[in-house]
Amino acid sequence: MAANRAITVRVSEARLRALMRARRVATQSELINTLLAEEEERLRSHAVLRKTARTVRAGDVDDRLL
Repeated sequence: MAANRAITVRVSEARLRALMRARRVATQSELINTLLAEEEERLRSHAVLRKTARTVRAGDVDDRLL
C-alpha cells in the first residue's frame, strides 16, 4: 500500500472518546498512531518469539529466578 494513501473507517464517537480518555490522548490522530505503533511492536515481538522458539537449552535457564 502506498505511504500516502488514506482510509476512512466508521467508529462510534462514544467508543473513540472512551479510548482517547483511557489513553490520555488529545486527538484522534494521536490515538490511531499510538495504536498502530503498539500493534507493529506486538507483531515484531511475536516474530522474534517464533524465530527463537525451541532454541533455548535447559542449561540456559536459571530456574532460581522463576
